[in-house]
Amino acid sequence: MNELTAYLEQFYDEVEPRDFYRAIFPEGDLQKKGELREKGSSVYKYNGIIVSVTNKKKANGDTLIKRYTLTDDLDMIDEVCQTEDFSLMSPISYVGKERTAENARVMYAIAVDLDKIRIENGVPVGLISLLERHIELAGRIPKPTYIVSSGTGLHLYYVLSEPINLFKDTAKQLQIFKHDLTDLIWHDTICDIKSKKEIQQEGIYQGFRVVGTVTKTGDRARAYQIGDPVSMEYLNRYILNEAHRVTDLSYKRKGLTLQEAKEKYPEWYESRVVRKVKRGSWHISRNLYEWWKRQILSGATVGHRYHCMTMLAIYAQKCSMYDPKHNPDPVTREELERDAWKLFDHMESLTIAENNHFTTDDVMKALLAFDEKWIIYPRRSVEYKSGIYIPANKRNGRKQADHIRLMNFVRDEINHNTDWRNKEGRPDKIDQVRQWRQDHPEGKKADCIRETGLSKSTVYRHWEKT
Repeated sequence: MNELTAYLEQFYDEVEPRDFYRAIFPEGDLQKKGELREKGSSVYKYNGIIVSVTNKKKANGDTLIKRYTLTDDLDMIDEVCQTEDFSLMSPISYVGKERTAENARVMYAIAVDLDKIRIENGVPVGLISLLERHIELAGRIPKPTYIVSSGTGLHLYYVLSEPINLFKDTAKQLQIFKHDLTDLIWHDTICDIKSKKEIQQEGIYQGFRVVGTVTKTGDRARAYQIGDPVSMEYLNRYILNEAHRVTDLSYKRKGLTLQEAKEKYPEWYESRVVRKVKRGSWHISRNLYEWWKRQILSGATVGHRYHCMTMLAIYAQKCSMYDPKHNPDPVTREELERDAWKLFDHMESLTIAENNHFTTDDVMKALLAFDEKWIIYPRRSVEYKSGIYIPANKRNGRKQADHIRLMNFVRDEINHNTDWRNKEGRPDKIDQVRQWRQDHPEGKKADCIRETGLSKSTVYRHWEKT
């Protein structure tokens, strides 16, 4: 039993795995095993999804990864707890069997991964500081419902008294909120960090070690009750920047039918329900993904291996959209998994100290970033986290918009590709917007207006068409 578990065991009540997950997924909320939605009913019930990395291999040599559907009976919790597999699950319900952001439906808890906890002479001073100083005495950090000892770190679970629907706008708010909450919790008297750059930021869909399953150290993840379920209003009080609080609580799980959504959000209803327009996506060539694989092989170092693998998953996501011209061979989840496990041996070969191996758990957690569509890392952040130098694009004094136009011209001349141009002269405005979005996959309308010189009405008119 490590120092963190020993301390929690001494002062708090342990919660069995089934009781822990019943508190997160109340009875009747998840779909019953074998249950189908009644014909004509607008009420859906969803499932939890557990992802497990086994010690078995497929016929082609790839690691066997299992995905379990957690239904209302919670029987799969018992099943995975009896294995030696590394199993992860997020406190979210999904439609279908794929653990993707698009399939996420209801968030039942906000969980924060806390690592690098200060331990001095065998005493978990960081955990003590968290509970006694920051929560009880100063009241600067909200009290979690549960703390899970996950081996070398902790998972803080804030179980929501009223779960929240993960509509797109709400998910974005929650992502920003969780970023600030994580910053708040990763205090230097709790964690052994020297700057905020070392804080491990994770998305709202991040999976966490299933309570009762194996940890990195070979122990089992154990849960302890610290407080009661919390409301979003309670959590909001701890976020100093009011703009980063989750305020759109009209999306709460029990408060919005499809008809109500039609009345309250007519533009969303017209676009997604009536016209069946899919969510916007950008097409990035798989060359980015292939380039990053080469960077890992030539530049990955101890202390940065997890983040290198995480960026591989993020780049795979960015290069996963099919486009006949710009990305005819998109990266698939299956390809990402194959490549990650092939890179595993290389990452482990870099190990120097016996207490710092690169593990299957590191690969597992990194792969989950494929589902985190809101993750955006500037170049310098990628450099810092991965330890790999990324040269900046040189503009030689040119403005970004001018530089982009020049580089596109050079590219097309080299490749003899001038079909996109308007034969009558300058590019059509819709082509300008389309090209800008392809070059700036994370860009916003305001940036496009500023850099292209097009009018606001022009950009807005063509935005969804591109």
